[in-house]
Amino acid sequence: MFGKHDEKGQLIPALNELVCLAIPRRVYTQSHIENVAEVFERVVKERQNARGYKIIWEPSFLRSFTAKFEPVIP
Repeated sequence: MFGKHDEKGQLIPALNELVCLAIPRRVYTQSHIENVAEVFERVVKERQNARGYKIIWEPSFLRSFTAKFEPVIP
């Protein structure tokens, strides 16, 4: 989310990679929020098997909202 590029176009990674979870409170019900919590719980339990993603395209502004990703293959 916070990585930047230098003047040569080389990626300068952020110290921490964060994910923004914005939930409009008037749109989702309690069951929606509980479902999200259940998914996070599964992700934490299975984190050893998780694979990462890399950005293959990003806009110059608001990178984290509209970037395109592909799986990192070991």
